Amino acid sequence: MMSSKRTGIIIISFHYLLLIFTLSAEVCAFAAGKKGNGNRKGNVSGGGNKGFGSSPSKKPSAENIIATFKTRLPFNSDAYPCPCGTGKMYKTCCGPFHRKDILPSSPLEVLRSRYTAYFWRLPLYIMDTTHPSCGDYMKDRLKWANHLNREGMFDSYDFVSFEHGPEEISDDGTEGFVDFKVSLRANGMIDPEFFGNELAVRERSRFVCEDNVTWKYASGDVTADVDGLEDVVLNK
Repeated sequence: MMSSKRTGIIIISFHYLLLIFTLSAEVCAFAAGKKGNGNRKGNVSGGGNKGFGSSPSKKPSAENIIATFKTRLPFNSDAYPCPCGTGKMYKTCCGPFHRKDILPSSPLEVLRSRYTAYFWRLPLYIMDTTHPSCGDYMKDRLKWANHLNREGMFDSYDFVSFEHGPEEISDDGTEGFVDFKVSLRANGMIDPEFFGNELAVRERSRFVCEDNVTWKYASGDVTADVDGLEDVVLNK
């Protein structure tokens, strides 16, 4: 729930609703994902005029473009506790998933590793763990990567806490659900007036298992702990 630091009273105003619905664009599917505060940033240089006989330009891959994006991943990330809250170090928790050393073997592993990917701004992992049936999925990976970089990595917020419930697995083992809650703190990039205000976002996430091996994120219903808006699904 979001409170005004000056009054301590929840205020549902035009500007407050603007904040909520701006947030909704970023939480369309959180275990799937506005403005920047990363540690590293690269530049994609533009090509100049090319002479006669020059080779046609090769379209860059999503992986190459993402390598130029800013990230919040610390330089010595393996020495940090994992943001997902297991109490393990990143090196042995979500790190192996992000490095593609191993694949998530359960919905909960997908959820935790995706949360950490959002926390440290790793859009490639978000793409790789999104099922084609998800509304956020794009066949054009380059376009998808640029979209996430512009609008989908929660750059307007700082992550405060992450809580999740137990996994619910279907009888045939092909579908799973997990409820979770994330608390976010506005960092002032939307409007300095809201700097420091917190909002709790909830989602019931759905995951599907491919080939009885690989779990991926498929969909989710997102709500926010805001008076009068608790039952409003933000990503419909």
